[in-house]
Amino acid sequence: MNDWSQHLAWLLDVTESRPPMSDSSPIWVRSATVTEGPPTPYPERHPCCEISMILEGGGGGYTLVEKEKIRRGVGELMLLGPGLPHWGVIENFPVSSITVYFMPWVLVEMGPESDGVRILRRFTAKQSAEERVVRFPPKYQAEYRQRFETIRQEFAQAGFGREVRLRILLMDMLVRLLRWEQSLGRNIGGGELEIDWQPIVKALKYLREHYCEPIYAKNIARAAGLSESRLMHLFHQALGISWVKFLQGYRIHRAAALLSGGGRNVTEAAMEVGFDSLSHFNVTFRSFMGVSPKNYGDAQ
Repeated sequence: MNDWSQHLAWLLDVTESRPPMSDSSPIWVRSATVTEGPPTPYPERHPCCEISMILEGGGGGYTLVEKEKIRRGVGELMLLGPGLPHWGVIENFPVSSITVYFMPWVLVEMGPESDGVRILRRFTAKQSAEERVVRFPPKYQAEYRQRFETIRQEFAQAGFGREVRLRILLMDMLVRLLRWEQSLGRNIGGGELEIDWQPIVKALKYLREHYCEPIYAKNIARAAGLSESRLMHLFHQALGISWVKFLQGYRIHRAAALLSGGGRNVTEAAMEVGFDSLSHFNVTFRSFMGVSPKNYGDAQ
């Protein structure tokens, strides 16, 4: 890993992954104890945000994020936005961690929109790997460990109101994190969209309301009150992905929900969420979900 070209070689093996989420279940929690190998078999990137905490172990391990390497220890958090290539390397086993994955639009829909976008910017703003790691003092480490355990326990049960409570727990965790950072004078990504969040919210609203129709940049730009070039710039700046990628993900999540609910075959689901080509739908579905829509539907 001393040679720079070797240090970056892992980027050649990055694969698209998709945590098992749907439009109705946009939050997924993974609790793992790794006793050998890397935390995930291959370097990955995915269309969602994630926040993770190392609970035990981790000494000597590090995380690769794009072209950077950062070491993490017990009690430290990592914040990653959509589309970021990343991979973990463990040097001392075992390591236990909890990771919470969530779709970007969850924060915006919880409202108010300005707060949601501000929180989202903490994940999607351009920042160093060091800035993506949150190193709490011991008092806050204990508090956040309990918060991660609570959200893990809630996810593990299928009781009434689980999805609502998961969103509340996630939002509470993130609000407290940003308030703590602000108390220290940290405001990563917080000042860049103070004026421009309203057009982004209008664009997201348009996409959610018209996702099953043919959508062009001019339509979204008109709804947001922006030029097409400004729309593309602000949307990518806010969410870390293009509006096209967001729309694809939103349509696929809707299709997955239809296939999970039964009563729709693959062709019907594809047409209902706005795809006019079955082959394009199959390729896009696999890129987000990791399996073909037929295999996904059969497994539900």
